[in-house]
Amino acid sequence: MTEFAAAIQALHPQLMRFARSQLRNDARAEDAVSETVLAALAKPQAFAGQSQLKTWLVGILKHKLVDQIRRHSKEVSATLR
Repeated sequence: MTEFAAAIQALHPQLMRFARSQLRNDARAEDAVSETVLAALAKPQAFAGQSQLKTWLVGILKHKLVDQIRRHSKEVSATLR
């Protein structure tokens, strides 16, 4: 495991806590955090070091949370029809 991957893994509990507080659903929160970690590991060069790693990851996570909320609202509206 690279140092970068280890640093991301160390922040996993904090990312999960934030995702759970926003989504109020453990499974969807885990999906959003997993997608965040995968996105960060796929493009480590995108982290320019101009901020804290946690700040960068939370920024990615916020976008993933919005995606989760949109997906869930579409699923709910499709179910109600």
